[in-house]
Amino acid sequence: MLYDILLITIGFALVAKGGDLFVDSSVNIGRALRIPRFVIGGTLVSLATTGPELVVSATAATMGDSGIALGNAVGSCICNIGLIVGTVALIMPVQVDRPDFVRRACWMVGGGLLVVGFSWDLSMDRMYGGVLLGLAVGYLGWDLLGILRSRRESGEEAEGGDAASGLAKAVGWFAVGGACVLAGSYLLVESGQGLARALGVPSSIIGFSVIAIGTSLPELVTGVTAARKGVPDLSLGNIIGANVLNLLLIVGLSGTIQPLVLDRFSQWYGFPWLGIFFLTIVGVVLKNGVVRRAAGIGLLMLYALYTIGLVSVPALG
Repeated sequence: MLYDILLITIGFALVAKGGDLFVDSSVNIGRALRIPRFVIGGTLVSLATTGPELVVSATAATMGDSGIALGNAVGSCICNIGLIVGTVALIMPVQVDRPDFVRRACWMVGGGLLVVGFSWDLSMDRMYGGVLLGLAVGYLGWDLLGILRSRRESGEEAEGGDAASGLAKAVGWFAVGGACVLAGSYLLVESGQGLARALGVPSSIIGFSVIAIGTSLPELVTGVTAARKGVPDLSLGNIIGANVLNLLLIVGLSGTIQPLVLDRFSQWYGFPWLGIFFLTIVGVVLKNGVVRRAAGIGLLMLYALYTIGLVSVPALG
């Protein structure tokens, strides 16, 4: 078990560093290609920060481990709201653009309902995975159109100039980041399976907890950085977008690679907690239009209860 813990630690380090390189190089590539800042922040960064979850879940699906594939995606959604939004709100209250939040939250909640519905019989075949993938493409297209519309209305110009000279360097660092995430993801899946066997628990529990936190590190770093720079609203937008991609793109891709087979722990523990966190963040924003420190403390307490349950509630299947 100590060997598995060591590999998980190394995997965390590789995924965290790779995710950081993903984000930085994505922004630099966007600037070099004269992609507007709106597009960089709203699309490239969201895709980059979900890169670790995507690679880990796809790797797990390829290796036939549905517990880690699904647990990582759903657990990351829970971690994003409970741990990351809670932490950001402690640093600085998060002001929210209600109309934009509602539109994105509809995609997030709808994606959650579809994942629950498609796997209600404890399985998800390739057809349902393909439906989720198609919706992920639709979401990205909708998001891009909205971003470009906002840019036209605001009159923001694309960035350019000397940034183009750094394209090759940015692409090189993006490749390095990708290699780190791939290597770290393999270690996380392998060691996660070994740790589950050593502890005698389903691999889904490891996916919902340890691996979900590890693959959410880029979102955590992005959120804390945004809060420290006085723009915490950007972190919430990235979190909601990342959750949509977790549910549609990552679960969809995993189910397309190989049909997913769930255990009852995922269905009767993971899914209800997903609903609790979704209802909590939506309720707070709709009521107050801001996520204050008190709400942040509440989210962190909920996440603590969720984590305690992961180690104390016996698996049901």
